[in-house]
Amino acid sequence: MMKNLLNNSQIKVSKKQILIASFLVILFVIVNNILSNALNYNSLQSDSNISNHFLNNFEMSETDINGEIIWVLKGKRLEKFPNSLRSEVMYPIMNIKSSENSYWIIEARHALDPDSLFKTIYLTDNVIFNKFDKNQLNEVNIITTEAIIYPDKEVIETDKFATILTPNSKTSGDGVIADMKKGRITILSNAKRLSVTDERTEQLQGETMLYDLSKKTWVLLKKEMHDDKIKIKDRVKTILKTRKEN
Repeated sequence: MMKNLLNNSQIKVSKKQILIASFLVILFVIVNNILSNALNYNSLQSDSNISNHFLNNFEMSETDINGEIIWVLKGKRLEKFPNSLRSEVMYPIMNIKSSENSYWIIEARHALDPDSLFKTIYLTDNVIFNKFDKNQLNEVNIITTEAIIYPDKEVIETDKFATILTPNSKTSGDGVIADMKKGRITILSNAKRLSVTDERTEQLQGETMLYDLSKKTWVLLKKEMHDDKIKIKDRVKTILKTRKEN
C-alpha cells in the first residue's frame, strides 16, 4: 500500500511539473514574440528608406522678414526619414511669388528636398512650370521630366529635354536654365523654335537660345553651354546621394 501511495505521488508531481514546464514554454514564446516585434519595429523606425513622420494633404508656406508670403507648397503627402535630413513630397504644387503682381506655379509627381529647408528641390516625373503676369495670363510654360528649383532665387534648371511654350511659339531643346528674377530662359543645346502668328510661320534652329520675358523674344546665342549641363547633372547626383546616406 505504501508503494502505491508513493507511485501516485510521483504521478501527481510529474503532472504538476509538466504543467509548469508547459506554462513556462508558452510564456517564453509570447515574450520572445513581443521582443521580436519590438526589435522589428525599431529596425523599421531606423530604416532611412522608410518614412517615420508624414503629413497627408498638407499645406505650408514661407514668409519674408515683413511677414509677406514668398511661396506656398501643397501636396498629397510630405514624408520625413530617420537618420536623414531629407524630405519627400508626393504630387507637390508650389506657388512662388515673383513680384507684387506676378507668380509662377510648379507641379510634379514627386519632389526631393535634400535638407528639408526648401532652398533646393529636385522634381521628377511630369514636371510643369507656369509663369503668370499681373493680369494672370500665362506668359510661359515649361514641361520636362526632371528639374531642380531654387525657390528663393527663382531659378529652374534641368539637363533633360524640355519644351517651352509662349503665347505664340513652341521651343524645345536639351537642358534649360530659367531665371525668373532676371526674366531669362536659356536652352543649353539642340534648340529648335517654331513660331506661329496670323501673318506667318517661322522656324529657328540653333545650338543655344535665349528667351527674354520682358521683350517676349527669342535670340540665338553663339556660346555653347555644355558645361552648364554637366554642372546640373553633378548637382542632381549630389541631391540623390541623400537617399543613400544613413
